Amino acid sequence: MFEKGAYVVHGSNGVCRVESVGPLVGMGAGGKDYYTLTPLYSNGGKIFSPVDNMRIVMRPVLTKKEAQELLSRLSDLTELEVPDEKKREDAYKQAFYSGQCENLVRMLKAIHARGELRSAQGKRATASDERYMHMAEDCLFGELAVSFGISREEAKEEFVRRFGDEKDSLD
Repeated sequence: MFEKGAYVVHGSNGVCRVESVGPLVGMGAGGKDYYTLTPLYSNGGKIFSPVDNMRIVMRPVLTKKEAQELLSRLSDLTELEVPDEKKREDAYKQAFYSGQCENLVRMLKAIHARGELRSAQGKRATASDERYMHMAEDCLFGELAVSFGISREEAKEEFVRRFGDEKDSLD
């Protein structure tokens, strides 16, 4: 169970702060306990998630050490495999909703590689690739920002720097 004040990753909502844990007052929830969550990187709104919810992935934010380890393993993480082009979006959805940073990195690598290939062919990125790239970046960089105690933009810059270092060593 998460405590009040904890930072968690909640499904596709990204990093949230636990505002309270307990029954919802006046909502007819029958005494069931809920997390009241505030997303860090979206304006307004609260999320009420049952404590015993098994459908939506909810986990603690990476520690600073775990975040450092993730960034140090960028070159070890292979790009997401998409065996069937017609199921590319399904593969992206599965990776995104897994709630695992490694899967977000693998998806970003696949989208990046596909973007370079399409660019070399004189084509633009697909709307699906761009949408999932932004979703993955928002979640990943938001979590890294909280883990390191920096802004999301700084987290993105660090990721891009490390990803660029990896690409340079592959060339």
